[in-house]
Amino acid sequence: MRRVALTRTNLLLETRKVRRLRKALRSRSNSEAVRLVINERLAVEAGLRALRKLRKSGGIDDVFNRAPAKR
Repeated sequence: MRRVALTRTNLLLETRKVRRLRKALRSRSNSEAVRLVINERLAVEAGLRALRKLRKSGGIDDVFNRAPAKR
């Protein structure tokens, strides 16, 4: 497992929301919960960028003709 450089940062967060987030993610700390959500959001953004790039390039060729007809 690779080590990641962490830095201490002050954040103003809503206690109830952080508690709910920790419970949903089963994280051991507030910091871990925030790191998990940051990583998740960055992954979503990367996926959206890839989809936009794919759409801009014309999309995927359906060589097996299995996709429903475009409307």
